[in-house]
Amino acid sequence: MNPMLNNRLWQRMVIALVWFVVQPASSNAQNPDVDSLLRLHASFDRSLDAVSAKGDPKLYTADTLARKELREGIHRPGVEWVAEGGVQGGYLKFRSKSPKVICYRGDNLSNLSGPWSITASLFLRLDPERDLQPGYCDPLQITQKAWNDAAFFVDFDKDSPRAFRLGIFSDLTFWNPKNIAWEAWPIDSRPMISVAKPPFGRDQWTHVAFTVEGINAGEGKKGKAIFYLNGQSQGTYEAPLQFRWDRDQTAIMLGIDYIGDLDELKVFEGVLEPEQIQALAP
Repeated sequence: MNPMLNNRLWQRMVIALVWFVVQPASSNAQNPDVDSLLRLHASFDRSLDAVSAKGDPKLYTADTLARKELREGIHRPGVEWVAEGGVQGGYLKFRSKSPKVICYRGDNLSNLSGPWSITASLFLRLDPERDLQPGYCDPLQITQKAWNDAAFFVDFDKDSPRAFRLGIFSDLTFWNPKNIAWEAWPIDSRPMISVAKPPFGRDQWTHVAFTVEGINAGEGKKGKAIFYLNGQSQGTYEAPLQFRWDRDQTAIMLGIDYIGDLDELKVFEGVLEPEQIQALAP
């Protein structure tokens, strides 16, 4: 082979190798493994409709937590869609408490007939001590029934300083068969992960995520939940988990008694790995 031609070939190979090495790693937005698990993505960048949905992409309002009737769009006083200032574009602003509830339909969740797992991710912006009114508030709650009966939620405790918590409540008759009053449950044995000093602020978006695996895994088998803030694990909860839902009656509810900003809701089928959760965070 011509030596000059051989040198040129080697030069091109080296340039191609260097180009490949220095390219930035693809984000989770381009990761086909993560994308294939995505069930619902409400970015709020341009509208209330989810940009990706395995079920109904519309956002609805119900008059109460019982959700007897749903109306498309936001019909709750004190809640508005803001076109700019979110994580990437628009976002939801909650200005006051209300008995009305906004939600996406549970048909966006994965098949619930056998063992299953879930990951949820969203961003919040608020000062809990200055912005929240007295009482519990749930920026996100997923259930068919009630907060303590087959439900996942992230909430701020009613007492100041406002601890931030992940609730992982199996069917009420499963985790609390004797129907013991909530106030009588020892705090350390409650099905929750609590963060005493969460990193929230009015001038920053805080990433919130949780993973739950091993739901309905069978008798004697434990499930596992991990709670994340800004990509960092805040704790783990392990216990047998049983959730009996009618998916069509289940709701992904936002901003229950919450005052603050909310953006980039994502719900995944399955459990994202810690590095994948970190890639979702700022």
